[in-house]
Amino acid sequence: MNELQVFSELHKFLAGLGPMEINLAPKSLTLGYSPRSFRGKAPKFATLYGEKRYNCLILHVDPGNKESTKGKIVQKEIQQLLHFNIIEMRNFSLKNHEVYIPFEVIDSKNRLELVKEFVRVQYNDVIR
Repeated sequence: MNELQVFSELHKFLAGLGPMEINLAPKSLTLGYSPRSFRGKAPKFATLYGEKRYNCLILHVDPGNKESTKGKIVQKEIQQLLHFNIIEMRNFSLKNHEVYIPFEVIDSKNRLELVKEFVRVQYNDVIR
């Protein structure tokens, strides 16, 4: 799978998780996903970054809590599941409450399904 296919498949998946507000960044291929419920809009849950520097899915695993370190724990889980190391693959600063999944590690339908299930679990944690 190429990175454009991965971006497209993840967009369809994220948009279909439930009521979602999707924002497109003004000058880049970056989409932000914020769940909506009867209580209103929740903090941003996921971001698809199509820019060269990032080219990844970012999950905001403890949205609204920038002091959280839950992202570090969840990052280790996804790295073990998909056998990659984000520090070796990207040189941008990582935030403690975010999880980074580079598009290039999602190189098959099987890995895409693993990522979808992983994201579904994180999404369910956020909307509870």
